[in-house]
Amino acid sequence: SETVPAKVSWEPENRTFHDKWWGVLYVLAVITYLSTGFFLVAKAESRYQRDPVTDVRFVSNQFYNDVNTCCINKRYPGEFEYDLCVELDSDTANQRRLEGSNSTSRYEQGDGIFDAFIEAPEIVSILSITALVLALSWVVLLRFFATPIVFATEFLKVSFFIYLCVAASMEGATGSAIIAILIAIGIVAWDVWTYKKLIFAGKIMSHSAVAFKENPTMFFGFIPICVLYGLNAFLFVLFFSKSFDNVEVVASDVCYSSSSFMNDGFNEGGETVEEECSSYCEFQSPAYATRIIIFTCLAYLWSILFFNTMRLSVIANVIGSWHFHPDRKPGVIRSVINTCTTSLGTISVSSLISTIADKLNRMFLESVWKSCCNPCFIVTMPAYLLLCICGSCIKMLILMLTKFALILHVFTGQAFVPSAKKVFKIMKRHFKGGFVTEYAATSVLNLGSYVFSIAIFLIAWVWFDKAFKTSTFPGASEDMFIIIIWSIFALFNLWYPVLGLYIIILVNRWMAKDSDLDPETWVSPLAAIFVGCIAMMFFTYIASVFLDTINVLFLCFAIDKDNNVDMTQDEFAKLVEEVPGYVKASNVDQESLVVAHGVELVPSERMSRK
Repeated sequence: SETVPAKVSWEPENRTFHDKWWGVLYVLAVITYLSTGFFLVAKAESRYQRDPVTDVRFVSNQFYNDVNTCCINKRYPGEFEYDLCVELDSDTANQRRLEGSNSTSRYEQGDGIFDAFIEAPEIVSILSITALVLALSWVVLLRFFATPIVFATEFLKVSFFIYLCVAASMEGATGSAIIAILIAIGIVAWDVWTYKKLIFAGKIMSHSAVAFKENPTMFFGFIPICVLYGLNAFLFVLFFSKSFDNVEVVASDVCYSSSSFMNDGFNEGGETVEEECSSYCEFQSPAYATRIIIFTCLAYLWSILFFNTMRLSVIANVIGSWHFHPDRKPGVIRSVINTCTTSLGTISVSSLISTIADKLNRMFLESVWKSCCNPCFIVTMPAYLLLCICGSCIKMLILMLTKFALILHVFTGQAFVPSAKKVFKIMKRHFKGGFVTEYAATSVLNLGSYVFSIAIFLIAWVWFDKAFKTSTFPGASEDMFIIIIWSIFALFNLWYPVLGLYIIILVNRWMAKDSDLDPETWVSPLAAIFVGCIAMMFFTYIASVFLDTINVLFLCFAIDKDNNVDMTQDEFAKLVEEVPGYVKASNVDQESLVVAHGVELVPSERMSRK
């Protein structure tokens, strides 16, 4: 058959389990993810504690005996610069601070962003919850006032950065004020340039909002999924943070050689080589913690995309049924049950394919970042950029294919592979290349999420600076070059939040191990970027409700066209014809449809879409 009937087979008797072994694999992955994560939490012991009077950090009581034993049994005498032996108790640690720099920062050498999260968990928790609440509120407003909220969102973007400009000017931070006003001007220029696209985005989002208004219970079924998504992010941060408290005390030796020459006039004498060694005690992660964290990162990426496809499945059940047969549509509970049972395997394989595509794209992007440190980068740059572009294109095509394949699976109940083959043929008849994306609505929602996330990032940056007594925020710091570098790094990672999380983790690991880098200069901005990425993920996840609805309606439109439904008066059909890539297709042979599905298309209310 060339197409499928214009209906959603949501009834339990019409659905069977498909791709079930993929569902079993995902369930096992989740069980392993949770069990190993909570194992890290259970095994974690605080490495340090702080003196309530001097606020000096020193070794916690849990590790005092181990560190003391290590210090006594060191192979070589003396103290290394960042030896745990100088942090054994509050007096020793305070003496080292007095003899060291004059900094009042609460960061210590070897600290990273997860140490900041452990000491100030309220920052990431409160800002993440704030982002989640703001995102839900934003979507609720879009549901009722789609077009006005599109323009109100643009107004809020500009107003926020104008406020930052005024506030920075009052504080005497000229550099920050200039950056803020330039961003505001850029947003205004973008809005003027894309004014027609904003109008079109308002129209198509208004139509998707109609689907929301006609199916109000769907929103209540969506909230628990959002809560699970937020809980999943919280657990990831918790597991990763606690992994740094799964440590053991070990003694390490470092040796270096020095050479000296004995000279007699112009005649060189013999060479003498002296080897100097010192020992120090340090915290070291056991091998099991490293392996668990690698698995945790991969499992979290899979779970993110699983929740994305889970959300799409629920929306496809409700919106598709409302579109094809509004008098016979499932309740939100039935949609969730279908998603968690008969569709579980297909959702698992769809999200796994998306995970692999995202992983490959991330590897391509990481190779570009690493190549920047190579002196031959100027020569190899074209090849790396081509690799990066190819990776992004492949990822986009795979994500589009898996998305529409999942929607068709929800409509027909077929397995993933047959759904993917059939949906590509259906979409190819109506859209160039077989894929369609409504860029106007996508850009509005993504840019709105982006600016809101930048606001969360800036608030987090100020908060981390204040909590840890550092001065890295624009205005507080006078090093404009470093601020620009941090800003560019933040803008990139916030736009690609999932990739950004993993880049930040790698950068944090590298910088924490570099004894020449002072944590006071980099932990606060890097931690703020991490919080901003979490916020961006929340905003884009919840805003994608509208994009999922639009994609479901795109496929409904294509199926209607294949089934000769009259849509001359349909408002959405007129909007689709304005989408770039739309092509008119000839009608599908209806005899093949009757033979394949055993149904006969007769004139009804669905044959005339008005």
